[in-house]
Amino acid sequence: MKLITLKGTPAEIGHQHGELLQEEVRRVWDFYSGALFNSRMEQLEEYGYKFLEVVREFRSDYATEIIALAEGAGLASWQIAALNARTEILHNLTDIDVGECTAMYFPCTRALGQNWDWMEELEPLIVVMQIERADGHRILQMTEPGIIGKIGLNSSGLGVCLNMIRGGARTDSVPVHIMLRTILDADSIDEALDILGDAKGTCSNILMADDQGNAVALELAKQSSTIVDYAGESPLHTNHYLSYLQESLDVSKHESFPNSAARFARARALIQQLDSHAGMEELKSILRDTEDPTYPICRDYLPSSGHRVGTVASVLMDLTGRALHVTQGNPSLNTYTRFSL
Repeated sequence: MKLITLKGTPAEIGHQHGELLQEEVRRVWDFYSGALFNSRMEQLEEYGYKFLEVVREFRSDYATEIIALAEGAGLASWQIAALNARTEILHNLTDIDVGECTAMYFPCTRALGQNWDWMEELEPLIVVMQIERADGHRILQMTEPGIIGKIGLNSSGLGVCLNMIRGGARTDSVPVHIMLRTILDADSIDEALDILGDAKGTCSNILMADDQGNAVALELAKQSSTIVDYAGESPLHTNHYLSYLQESLDVSKHESFPNSAARFARARALIQQLDSHAGMEELKSILRDTEDPTYPICRDYLPSSGHRVGTVASVLMDLTGRALHVTQGNPSLNTYTRFSL
């Protein structure tokens, strides 16, 4: 798995990203724009410029990074902005429904992780990226080339995971991958929540946790957001709402609900069998689980929405040790590689 290190100002970080991963960024763009968006370039350009302005109003430094990334990769700024808003564009241009990620956190041992279930074409392209800002703040994340924020942790011991939820997305709100980067640029959960404010727009759950045993699962819908109350249980999330946020779609009535509910129930049962000392190895064991033949936590690539969908990567975070453990592909078939800050 490729590891790249980016350092400096937002413009320097963006340009290095585009230059070092030029081929991979172009391949990711070709995949999303062609295979998923059917080469609807006029619509993609319109979306790209619109989201670039949304990002600029939210955090101008991210807009600067995106523009520099585009220059380094030899693409237009709207193309990279569209990549960073690819989730929102997917919701609005397609009816693809393949969000099948499972995320969890063990507070006692500060172990956070998830399987990222998505399309097979992305498996050879994923990259581990270390970002070092000019002020010394560092980020270690697994991401898709061209996307500036995803699943990872930072030098303050703060980590983040993502689950998509059926229900859609707005085109005037901050893209969820930009929210993930915002969290990774923060020094604490409270700071991240303050910056995000009343975040909403893309139906999803953002699970953030720190090296002190604190965690927040922030569920987002089109018009509102809320924090999940786990009542003392270890935070766990799949792809349906655990709170009252049903405004975009009653997920329990959607055909994808049995899948999400089954994985949630299986992971919860496995977690309840563990003691307080359970950590990275136990987390890996759960994310490798294939006990349910119909809705396994760890999924082989199978046809879905015209593509082959399965577990593209498994990403674990040792928040105390500031280390990322990642598989390129299914964790039941591939070993974890450790990357450290």
